[in-house]
Amino acid sequence: MITLFTEFCNPISQDFYDITIASTQFHQLTCSCGHSACLTIHGYYNRSIKVEDSSVQLHICRVKCAYCGTTHALLLSSFVPYSQISLPDQIRIISCFEDSGDYSAIMDETPSIDENNIYALIRRYISHWMQRIISASISIHSSLSFVRQCFSSYQRQFMQIKRTPNILFLKPT
Repeated sequence: MITLFTEFCNPISQDFYDITIASTQFHQLTCSCGHSACLTIHGYYNRSIKVEDSSVQLHICRVKCAYCGTTHALLLSSFVPYSQISLPDQIRIISCFEDSGDYSAIMDETPSIDENNIYALIRRYISHWMQRIISASISIHSSLSFVRQCFSSYQRQFMQIKRTPNILFLKPT
């Protein structure tokens, strides 16, 4: 998969996703095999992300490498692969866990996230990510550099559990 770096302040919606994909220069993307300018749109799949009191259904673009035949999903940096809870919400939950353990504000603001989601996320954090964050001296509270640091240190998005190759694409300025 390829993660496109975006600001967290943008709302998660199909329109924002489509605008981001449309503004992406595909010839600048690199496949996990190392080749550039070889990715073409291969198809789409549906994925849902929990927001506020419902889920947003997104049509996610997949690209295929002309050299190795590998397909990649194009995700935004506010997504966590294989999770329905967005990265900003996961960071808020982890911050609450480390600070107070009071998740009521999160559940009030996002009723689609319940106690079961929160406790499952905390278990995954403790078993897979807590020691990694500590050992790499990565601060969860600096959200812009946080994503870059996780990719730099572990070649995957924060809270991504599966070891599927993931490449961070920073749009050129």
